[in-house]
Amino acid sequence: MNKRQLPFWLLIISLLFILIIRDLFRDGMFMDGMLYATVANNLASGLGSFWHPNFSQTFFPVFHEQPPLLFGIEALFIKIFGHSIYVERGYGLLISVLNIFVMHKLWRLLFNDNEEKNISWLPVIVWFSIPVCFWSFANNMEEPTMGLFDLTSVLFICKATNEDKKIYIYLSIAALMIIGASMCKGFQGLFPLVAIFFYWLVFRTISFYKMFVYSAFLLLLIIAFYGIILLDKTVLLSYEMYINKRIFNTFMHPAATHTDRLYIIKELFSELIPVFILLAIGSSIIKIKNIFHFDLYHFQVSAWLLLIALSGSLPLLLTIEQSGFYLVTAMPFFAIGFAVPFAQYISAGIQKFNIESKKFKPFVIVSWFVLFCSVSISLITIKYIPKRDKEALHDVYCIGNKVGKGNIIGVPFETYTEWSLHSYFSRYFYISLDTANVKYNYFLLDKTFDKKLIPAGYHFIDLPTEKFNLYGKID
Repeated sequence: MNKRQLPFWLLIISLLFILIIRDLFRDGMFMDGMLYATVANNLASGLGSFWHPNFSQTFFPVFHEQPPLLFGIEALFIKIFGHSIYVERGYGLLISVLNIFVMHKLWRLLFNDNEEKNISWLPVIVWFSIPVCFWSFANNMEEPTMGLFDLTSVLFICKATNEDKKIYIYLSIAALMIIGASMCKGFQGLFPLVAIFFYWLVFRTISFYKMFVYSAFLLLLIIAFYGIILLDKTVLLSYEMYINKRIFNTFMHPAATHTDRLYIIKELFSELIPVFILLAIGSSIIKIKNIFHFDLYHFQVSAWLLLIALSGSLPLLLTIEQSGFYLVTAMPFFAIGFAVPFAQYISAGIQKFNIESKKFKPFVIVSWFVLFCSVSISLITIKYIPKRDKEALHDVYCIGNKVGKGNIIGVPFETYTEWSLHSYFSRYFYISLDTANVKYNYFLLDKTFDKKLIPAGYHFIDLPTEKFNLYGKID
């Protein structure tokens, strides 16, 4: 590594610890991420199959809310490394590092012939400034894995359009990556298919014929792949259930909480506010120093990446069911695209550093100190502060050890709709929850609820719980 760049990469590692690792390795997780971890853990334990995964005995006994690739990958990690909750956390860390690595490789490919390739940390810092990015990576969401596949596909598309050899090998790898993205979260993962068209539109360094042939080659490989695997009735049934339960419902019966089709645009601008602030600061410095210089190539690279980013964002307007984390797959392209116009100025400024000077060495020392503080704070937080659902987690461990693995606990309807509780019980103890109370040996009641909800024939079990009381059936 270039010594001039060392302090900035130390800053990247510091941000990785304080923004992702600190939350990722704490117990407690956002509902969706916990649900995915549970499905993967069940798959690794032989519950369900790759094409027909299982969440619990009573809630999503067959889980077709998303295609199964993420669950299969995480299940493989769990089979290899064990069933500890830190395995899916470790997987999340690996995906974080790989996303940073691919951003680094794409930046160096874009600026392969000049000094700017050495500041590949710049788009990563911009990426870290976007809250939904580090939040998603810390919560085991689908988007980081899907985004890694999409980002890698664009890397190889860039190789194919910039090199004279191995073009179709690179395009084949890109197609495989796009397939991987689509097998994580369906149609949303297909947006890099337009990258070659945008490349032709912006750079005009390849002919329209080549653009058409390369794009058609990508599309035909993807169609051929799905055409082959869908010949299997098990796979076909899996996708039929996914389309009917997830895609059809998303468009025809959106959740009552989703009513604003423009929500995703508002969320996009909201998440990019820190980036806009950085852009404003950078532009002001350039203006004050009067060093602006228009460079066509930088403009083209930025435009290409931002068009790809928009192709991964704007199609979300087609559905009312929208969430901010859906944008995560497009954010690396926004980050790189917005970083590109400033690359020449920042690179030139860093080149003026005298790495042997007395002024540079304190900069390095401060960078190491920031890293030390970031690691220390993260480790202390991981050890002593649960991320969320502290009381519920305490009770899940307490009750799970009492009830035993694989059982079903009866609950009132109000508790049944606490979706995170399903995930914690299922992930840690393979315990399912059901509202058909009298069937089961145990009944769970929130301490704030009316005791009249307790079915006849159950007695109180004295446990040191904080949020729930457990009742057992009288023999």
